[in-house]
Amino acid sequence: MLDVILNDEKYNRCIEDIGELLQKTVRGFQMFEKEQIRIHGFTHSQCYILLEILKHGSLTINEISVKMKLEASTITRIMDNLVRDHLLMRQRSTFDKRIVEAILTEQGHAAAIRLEASIKMYYRNVIKNLPRGHVREIMSAVEALLGALEKAKIE
Repeated sequence: MLDVILNDEKYNRCIEDIGELLQKTVRGFQMFEKEQIRIHGFTHSQCYILLEILKHGSLTINEISVKMKLEASTITRIMDNLVRDHLLMRQRSTFDKRIVEAILTEQGHAAAIRLEASIKMYYRNVIKNLPRGHVREIMSAVEALLGALEKAKIE
């Protein structure tokens, strides 16, 4: 009986510990966003859209919506601001004229390159501050955590 109580206490403590670590992680990413993205004048969503289009050349609203796990209407509003600010253009797909793709303007491309460089520098500094020889181990643990977070949403 004492064994069961001790196991329950350990399990409950583990729940508290993981919750606290996740909250600290979220706060860390909020600081990352403030320091590495907002200084360029973008929201996290705008940054992600610019970087994804930089990576792929062009994307449809639906493709961005799936990648960001946001409604297409939300993506449209974000993209409207990027178009207004001359960072994105909308163009008809060469394969299917019914599909509209977003592409970076020259100004948008330059902004995305600056964002990408700033973010890479930040991640380089993160890696530099990890215990030597443990980068792969930490990456594996983060991947496992992300998988658990995805599964927890479903259950």
